[in-house]
Amino acid sequence: MRKIIIIGGGIGGTATALALNQAGFEPVVYERTQVLREVGAGIALWANATHILKKLGLLETAIQVGCLTTNYQFNSQRGKELVNIDLDGFELPVVAIHRAELHQLLWRNVPGEKFHLGETFERFEHQHDRVHAYFVSGLEVEGDGLIGADGLRSRVRATLLGDTPPTYRNFKTWRGLTDYVPSNYRPGYIQEFLGGGKGFGFMMLGKGKMYWYAAATAPEAQPDAVFGRKQELETMYQDWFSAIPELIAATDEANILTTDLYDRPPTQPWSKGNITLLGDAAHPMLPTMGQGACTALEDAYVVAKCLEENSDPIAAFQRYEDLRFPRTKAIVEQSLRSRKMGELKNPFAVSLRNTSMKIMGSAISSSFKSLHAYRA
Repeated sequence: MRKIIIIGGGIGGTATALALNQAGFEPVVYERTQVLREVGAGIALWANATHILKKLGLLETAIQVGCLTTNYQFNSQRGKELVNIDLDGFELPVVAIHRAELHQLLWRNVPGEKFHLGETFERFEHQHDRVHAYFVSGLEVEGDGLIGADGLRSRVRATLLGDTPPTYRNFKTWRGLTDYVPSNYRPGYIQEFLGGGKGFGFMMLGKGKMYWYAAATAPEAQPDAVFGRKQELETMYQDWFSAIPELIAATDEANILTTDLYDRPPTQPWSKGNITLLGDAAHPMLPTMGQGACTALEDAYVVAKCLEENSDPIAAFQRYEDLRFPRTKAIVEQSLRSRKMGELKNPFAVSLRNTSMKIMGSAISSSFKSLHAYRA
């Protein structure tokens, strides 16, 4: 039984531990936080991701704690429909779920002894055909391979490839969670609204929760307004579609999180020898296509399958990278192109974009569906 060290216990790392455990490996996860948890955000698991959950035996439970999603609707800021994409055409459902629910679903199906919390990765060394990982606490462990699933600012990536910073993409985002459901919400819909230099979207999660997200152009590390995030957002979106100011008003200030948006230009390699990267550590992307967690689930399943098929972790990790790079590169680049459409501020340019989206609705829908028709 080959031992695989996983650095990072988020969705990608935990999904990898589960896939490897089911395949008969000995995965061991080292996570720097003291408690395994995800906070503050909902995600849409498109059919390419629910396919992975089905393979892992978790889809039915995910449906129970999430919310089935049938349509993705793009609108102008005042609510005029631009494109309405039917999501019912796949053999698998699209599920909107809170990140914490998905995270718990994954880690509860991995034996508890596979997780070591409160361990901050420091460095690694190769000794013969083994990899040794060292932690700030003084802990040293060895394994047949190591997977860095430690996020956007991955320490494993920095050690492996050099400590180059991610690229800020001139947007910040806010995320909120509330029990309030607007009267004009369309059940089963993800509704997204596009304005000048900013946007807003919302969708129903499981357990009666409504998740919303906002994004706007901003300088990097811009501080909150002196009067707080909630009031700032109420001012920014006061003349938008009526459900939007209603949702902001119904959300407690403490339940509004904000994050700057980064990615990295797709580059290879992200594997060296018996060490590889996964999820945001390998290919961080903007959230505009909703594929961050979905591609991390794909990575987890594919890397486990490659290790099953190759007795040598070096060959397995190279095969995994060869399989994953073209797809993740395309999604990173498509996500960036979508962001550029959201940067438009000139009223004429915004109007032209909206008109173009209406005219190209069928092509947008086809492109969208081809992205989610992928099966790892």
